[in-house]
Amino acid sequence: MNFISKLLKNKTTFLSFIFVIFLILLVIFSFLGLTFGKYSFDAQDQDMILKSSSFEHPLGTDQLGRDMLARLIYGARLSLLVAIVTALIALFVGLLLGTIAAMFGGRVDFFITRLIDIIYSLPDLLVLSIIGLIFSRSTTGILFAIGLISWMDVARLSRAEILKLKEHDYILSAKSIGLTDTRIFFKHLLPNILNPILVAITFTMPRAIIAESTLSFLGLGLSPPRCSWGTLASDGWQFLNTHTNLILYPSIMIMLTVLSLNIIGDFLAEMNQPKEIYI
Repeated sequence: MNFISKLLKNKTTFLSFIFVIFLILLVIFSFLGLTFGKYSFDAQDQDMILKSSSFEHPLGTDQLGRDMLARLIYGARLSLLVAIVTALIALFVGLLLGTIAAMFGGRVDFFITRLIDIIYSLPDLLVLSIIGLIFSRSTTGILFAIGLISWMDVARLSRAEILKLKEHDYILSAKSIGLTDTRIFFKHLLPNILNPILVAITFTMPRAIIAESTLSFLGLGLSPPRCSWGTLASDGWQFLNTHTNLILYPSIMIMLTVLSLNIIGDFLAEMNQPKEIYI
């Protein structure tokens, strides 16, 4: 209840939660075939090319006569999918490698930390572009590419947290009474590192959306007619001077989503209170 009460008191964070939940429901309804209009995201109408907002097309149409509202809703699929899948990849890979490095130490720790340093040294845009080209602008390729550059922060954080906790008295006491490393990890270490890890994940999600949007804006995103907010912004760029709405709408959605996730991340970081579990 403490979480709920603080959330309700913080209007900005509460609105951010509502906005993200609304987007998730929008995507779920879209997958179920429930739409908010009668037009499909890929339906073209040569008589409705580059039309302004109207009752039939609340957000207007694009250069092929496709309904912008339908395409924005469809584009939310990939943008949110990228955020969720990237978070899961970062959680699994980062937590696994960070834990292995901290628990085993020695050469294993050295190898994993050097691997992290090497991947960190690679330009993100170069990695995204190469993998995007290898996978021929597929959804799998985009998810793999962004996931590949998103787990290092979680790995470093989990490693650092475990190394810090291993020196605490209650961990030393657990070792002194003969508890195995596995039991110590799952009973004492993992519960204490999950909070900061989950907070870090909330900041990974908006960065993933920005990365996908950048990739799509450069023409390395999904192949037409599929779209994301990034590809919609890329398509609208060529009409910036004449039909600003084509780039404005997806850009606003990207901005609001990233802003909301960052606000939620800040809120969770403030709520995060380290605790100790004693034997």
